[in-house]
Amino acid sequence: MDWDTLRSVQWPLKQLYREQPEVGSIVLEAIGTLGEEGLSCSVHTGQALVDAGLHPSTGGDGTLACSGDMLLQALVACAGVTSRWRSTAR
Repeated sequence: MDWDTLRSVQWPLKQLYREQPEVGSIVLEAIGTLGEEGLSCSVHTGQALVDAGLHPSTGGDGTLACSGDMLLQALVACAGVTSRWRSTAR
């Protein structure tokens, strides 16, 4: 996305948030379902369903996503998108 496209997408949002600041507050949520077998939890990501379980160093068999890795991946995604956004903005 180039700067002009980003600006055209964000401009109406910025105007809206200036005029109605309360609209700028969002609630994020995560939904999970306890696994029927073993120590697991299915996490609905909005894009896919991820089965999380114990890391192998704590007794997991390595077939399920580790919640610690998922947390780090979320931080990397946030930092990456923010860095990319900042490099696009003038």
